[in-house]
Parts: sequence; structure tokens; C-alpha cells
Amino acid sequence: MNKEKIRQDLLEKLPQLCDAHGVSGYEEDVTELVKLEIGTYVDEMKVDALGNLIAKKSGNGKKKVMVAAHLDEIGLMIRHIDDNGFLYAEKIGGVRPQNLFSRTCVVKTKKGIIPGVINSINPGRPKQMTTIPEVNEFFIDVGASDLGDISDLGIEIGNTVAIDYEFKQLGKNKILGRALDNRLLMFVLIQTMKYINENNPEVPDIYPVFTVQEEVGCRGALTAAYTIEPDEAVALDITIANDTPQIPVHERISELGGGPSIKLMDKVANGQGSITPPKIVEAMKKVAYDNHIPFQLEVISAGTTDAATIQLAKGGVPSGGILVPTRYVHAHEMASIDDIVHAIDLLYHYLMSLGE
Repeated sequence: MNKEKIRQDLLEKLPQLCDAHGVSGYEEDVTELVKLEIGTYVDEMKVDALGNLIAKKSGNGKKKVMVAAHLDEIGLMIRHIDDNGFLYAEKIGGVRPQNLFSRTCVVKTKKGIIPGVINSINPGRPKQMTTIPEVNEFFIDVGASDLGDISDLGIEIGNTVAIDYEFKQLGKNKILGRALDNRLLMFVLIQTMKYINENNPEVPDIYPVFTVQEEVGCRGALTAAYTIEPDEAVALDITIANDTPQIPVHERISELGGGPSIKLMDKVANGQGSITPPKIVEAMKKVAYDNHIPFQLEVISAGTTDAATIQLAKGGVPSGGILVPTRYVHAHEMASIDDIVHAIDLLYHYLMSLGE
């Protein structure tokens, strides 16, 4: 595995994935990019009724392994347009109001992508704000003066809005961007399938699945798992890296640069969340030790992954997770290039171990 080539591919291809508009339920643009990237590495590929991109790489036929990475990002949907051309929206997924002040955004319309800026009634002067408003109290300014301008731009109620964070490399080993949750794990899955295709190792039948609507309840993963009926599944996602100032060490979930995380347990409440079967955890740890791959273990009380619904499909699917530590989740997200490279290494060797 050429790790320097992976770094080059990441800096070339990941910005394109991050910039694609894919708010939950409206992932088509991202899907089309993935088709172009993964098409030569798999034997079959289709889009199901909900919008999941389900591919297959035939292996030894002894086992079916589903590997899921979600396509969607959090965002907004326009619910009202006033007479002066200001837009009001409802959130889709885990949008937090503190991240919306003076934030640039893009509105997807039938005519194309329209830039705008999100703000509140009192962003500063002349009046100060003492409490953070709710998401639906913010407005979006696209430079329109009236409803005629809005019509000319092609904006209408129901259009989706993505937050417009710029992709950047910070220092030698960090990246910063929009929707690293979960575009960087899509990159991990694409690269892993590339290496399997090139090296042709002994592997089970692998089903790379790029799922929809994860940010609003892991919906696509459930329907895809019903279709595939896998014997085992691996969900690929980010985990929270809160190795930042003023966070006590005992409260840290993961650290940037410490390697990918192996999921043990996440938000198990009201029938949701997942607990990884010990057999899968130990198998992933063994692969990491045997191949000198640094890793962390994740126990988290907030959030979950596609494994939460995959595990419940039909008669049940033993499901685990490989995660990349990410700072500032659902805002301007940051990750370590080394962690991403090690995640590809871990997934590749774990799939090989399942073919033995």
C-alpha cells in the first residue's frame, strides 16, 4: 500500500467530494461522483429505491460483508421566503445554532447553486444578543431585494441549503473542510476497494454501500442491509476528537493523530445505538496489532453510526465500526491525514482477514 500516493489522492479527490451538495434526502450529486470513482473497482453497482448506492466486489463467496459509508451531510431546508427576499429554513440533521452566525452557505436550486449568508436578527450592532436563537429564527440573505429576484434565482420553498466551509490543508498533516462527516470515510471506502481490486487478495464477497439519510436516523443503511442480507457489516464514520484545551483527559473520546478508532459502544438509548460484538472488536484489534496500525477504542454517549440500523435488519447482522477522529464535528471539521491513511490500512487488512 503506497501511503504517499494515498495522501496525494486524498488532497486531490476529497475536496471534490466535500464540495458536492448532499444534504440528507438530496444526495444525488454526491452519488454521481462516487459512481465515477468506484465503478472500475467493483463488479456490480446499482442505486436502490431510497437512493443508496450498493456495489459488489465478488470474492470467495463464503461470506457477505457490507461496508457502509454515508453520503449525506447536515443542512437546512427553506420553509418560508418573505417579501424582501430573505429565506427562513428548518434544520436537517444535527445543525447547531451557534454555528450559524454570519456563516456562508449555498442553496441548491433547479437553476444551480446560489451563494448566501446566514445571520440572525441581532448579529451584533446595533443590538447585542444575550441568548442564542433557535435555528428557525435565523434568516438567509442571498442578495435579493424582493420576490422577483428570488424567482430569477430559481429559489423556492423546499430547496436545500448546505453550510459552505472551505477545504484547506493545515500544516503538514491536518485537513479542514465541510462534511468530512462523512466524505472522508467515503474516500476511505473507495481507496480500500481500489487496493482490493489492484492486489486481488483472498476476501469474502464485499458490498461497499454508500448510504443515504444517515444524519436523520441511519435510514438508508437499514434498507440496504435488508437487500443484501450480509453476514457481517462494518460502518465507517467519524468520531469526536475532543483533544482540545480545557477538556479533561478522562473526558476525551479520541485524539487526532492517535489512529482510527474501533467502535465498542455508542449512544444506546430508546432502542437506538450499537454495541459491537466482542468477537469483531478482538478481530479488528488483532489485525491492527499484526500490521502495526495505531488505533484507539471508542466508547461514546453521543451519536451513532449506520451500524445501529444494519444490526437490526432481518435476523440481525453482527456489526462493527471503524472511525476517523474528527474535531469540531458538524462545524468546520478537522482530521489528521495520518489517521485517514491508517483507517484505509485497517479496513483493507480486516477485510482480508475475513477471507482467510
